[in-house]
Amino acid sequence: MFPLLGNQFIAGGNKYVFRQRKKATVNKPVDYLLQLQPKVEYVSSLFPAGEEGLYTFDYNRQVFVLKRSEFQVVIEEEG
Repeated sequence: MFPLLGNQFIAGGNKYVFRQRKKATVNKPVDYLLQLQPKVEYVSSLFPAGEEGLYTFDYNRQVFVLKRSEFQVVIEEEG
């Protein structure tokens, strides 16, 4: 669990931000995750997973489930 401040959160000492694409496609949904610190780096697209605020994403060939609520972000390995 990580506290959400606006659309940013800190996990493992790194700062992340939720962003939105201007044009979504089938393989690239509107929402994605961007790392801001220690360096700016694209992390992954956020694929909607049913309920509002629930997404799946892949990072380093591992699939994760991300739950975003008003004040916190929860990330767990899928499985």
